[in-house]
Amino acid sequence: MARPRFHFLRDYRRLVRDLVARYPLPEAMSLAVGGNYDAVGEVEKQLLIGLGLQPRESVVDVGCGSGRLAKALAPYLASGNYLGTDVAQELLDYARAGCPPHWRFSLVEELRIPAADDSADCACFFSVLTHLLHEESYCYLLEARRVVKPGGKIVFSFLEYEDNWAIFENAYSALLKGEITVHLNMFIHRDTIAAWARHLDLAILEMHGASDPFVRLSRPVVFDDGRRAEDTAALGQSVCVLRNDKPASVQATGPLPAHDGYNIQYRLG
Repeated sequence: MARPRFHFLRDYRRLVRDLVARYPLPEAMSLAVGGNYDAVGEVEKQLLIGLGLQPRESVVDVGCGSGRLAKALAPYLASGNYLGTDVAQELLDYARAGCPPHWRFSLVEELRIPAADDSADCACFFSVLTHLLHEESYCYLLEARRVVKPGGKIVFSFLEYEDNWAIFENAYSALLKGEITVHLNMFIHRDTIAAWARHLDLAILEMHGASDPFVRLSRPVVFDDGRRAEDTAALGQSVCVLRNDKPASVQATGPLPAHDGYNIQYRLG
């Protein structure tokens, strides 16, 4: 019996193929992750450093895309470890170029992180849960909980109506016009995040709105439209920072094997 195919495989592989066919490669790779390649990569890097990321630590970047964060992190984390995952090989190939040779970039087709238990200091999901069903997001947080060391951090961006209404407006307008949208956009309420965190033994350390300039910058960044951020910057999506407070008795079954749909199991010690 064939395994189900997740919607994000079809959506993003089609998007990437279309962009590569229409634009020069650097532009296509920037558009594939929403543009502002250098600026947002730098903001994401500074966000992680501000949360305590050290140069010799280990980062898992789920949905790394074309390497917007990876390129920014490379000089800082050159002696550390990095794993970037994505569903499109073209994005991974572009992300890998110029990064430390010991860094890993892995193609994934399921809701899994190809890493050992307790092997990362930080896992991040930038513009990932924004395009997943809630059940899929929760499965990925289960995986992050397994992979991140006790006391480590899990960081993800998410959409809220107050700051990201234009995205919702574009989605319902497309439906009214009978147009096919490029991919799923999913909004997440903070009460939903609180419930997830409670069931996963994850402590919510911080939550910031999309327009909150909470990220401290070590240098100015310039966005594609000419906007310049000097001392602080907002990410453009809301951000949640979690600490992995899983009990020492919780053990995962190891890196998750290929599975059908959501058949993810954890063993409690």
